[in-house]
Amino acid sequence: MGGRSTTGETIENIVRLRRAERDSDPRVRADVCAAREYLERLVGATVRPADAARLLNVSQPALARWLENGEISAVTTPEGRREIPLSELVELLEDVERVREEPTARPLARVLRERRRESEEAIDLNRLLPRRQRRGRGHRTAELQSLAYHRLVAERLDEDLVERAQNRVRRWRSHGRVHRRWIDEWERVLAMPLPRIAKIISADTMHSRALRQTSPFAGVLSEHERRLLAKAVEERTHA
Repeated sequence: MGGRSTTGETIENIVRLRRAERDSDPRVRADVCAAREYLERLVGATVRPADAARLLNVSQPALARWLENGEISAVTTPEGRREIPLSELVELLEDVERVREEPTARPLARVLRERRRESEEAIDLNRLLPRRQRRGRGHRTAELQSLAYHRLVAERLDEDLVERAQNRVRRWRSHGRVHRRWIDEWERVLAMPLPRIAKIISADTMHSRALRQTSPFAGVLSEHERRLLAKAVEERTHA
């Protein structure tokens, strides 16, 4: 994109569109979602720490400490720079905005404490991956991570999540970037009642594993939750 101020303004508009997407009438929600995704493509997948610090209203050294401690996710770009995923920054901005409505000092620090506590409570592999699935099933780590991820999504499944997934599948069809077979199958699954959808996306079967390889439920969990989940599965599979 252009200058840094333009990047910041665009990210702020992405946050506004996400809020509008949740609150809008279902008849216009898909259009709001398309506008948000267009702006996300303009910004790119990652954001420079300096831009993120400005948007979060914290100092760069403070942000660097949270990055170093793993409290905020970072990735290395192809150019070798350490940057923050756009999805992570947007989630943080939404949470900080919520906290700022209450009288509190250091809103980002509070958000990170809350996220840590909530994520640790949610990432329970003994619930998501029962003991009988720990060994001897021929799973690769990535397959177990996807299974645990979708079981957590299944626990949170509601009509809004299903509608967002349906909108994503419709965009797949219009863009032609996903094989028609999987578009057709996801449309069939997402038209089912909620309990049936939850059962399919969380099943440990060949059909469900294939479906999860192209999932419209990406982004349901926070970046922090995804990171904790991946770490927990990695530790289990190599124990």
